[in-house]
Amino acid sequence: MDRIKYLLELYEQDSSDTFTQFALGFEYHKKGQLLDALRWYESILHSDPDYTGIYYHLGKLYVDLGRTEDAKTIYEKGIQICTRCNQLKDLGELQQALMELDYD
Repeated sequence: MDRIKYLLELYEQDSSDTFTQFALGFEYHKKGQLLDALRWYESILHSDPDYTGIYYHLGKLYVDLGRTEDAKTIYEKGIQICTRCNQLKDLGELQQALMELDYD
């Protein structure tokens, strides 16, 4: 079964599951369907802004879309959220991504 189709079925069963929304965005991003990925990722920011894993992936998507200022902003916001939530792994990834963005 197609992964996106399967994830959409899961989403229909429970539209409040942030991980399913994230997985949909991730799958669309992998397939190069960037605007579909963007829709899923940005919806997570509104529904579950403490879902720290979204900030890294949304930032990478912004970079892929040529929106480097938006990527920088989302990385910085993610760093604040990860610090507040004590999510050290995600914090480190975001700091590294921001540093790499600043060097480009």
